[in-house]
Amino acid sequence: MQVRERMSAPVFTVRTDADYKSALALMQEHRVHHVPVVDAQGGLAGILAERDLLLAATRYLQSGVEVADVMHRDVVTVTPRTGLARAAELLARHKIGGLPVVGANGRLVGVITETDMLTAFVELLRRRPATRTPRHAKVSRKVAGVR
Repeated sequence: MQVRERMSAPVFTVRTDADYKSALALMQEHRVHHVPVVDAQGGLAGILAERDLLLAATRYLQSGVEVADVMHRDVVTVTPRTGLARAAELLARHKIGGLPVVGANGRLVGVITETDMLTAFVELLRRRPATRTPRHAKVSRKVAGVR
């Protein structure tokens, strides 16, 4: 299975010069936790996590802070053809919740998140044929008095 089968597209983005409060409002309005940041030309410049914006809100309160000041610049990306297993490895290794998906031209085409991965995982598990209960599980149930 490939990223393109599970990614969210089109994707909500914010510009580097946007106010952090407007970025947070966008995330809350659309119920997303990760938003790619683009520059004036539309190129990928960074990524914002909701938790980063919530921290900014407690630190800067009434200050006019731009997204560029709180975004992550070292962005880990995948392509639409990246396998889901590879994308999941990247999320786990880098301890991040979302990956921007970039096309062959380097342009942003979507986002894949932990939630997308978990949804795919659950669907795969549901498709598997039921397996027999292992013998040690039956013994444990008898000891516990459960049938």
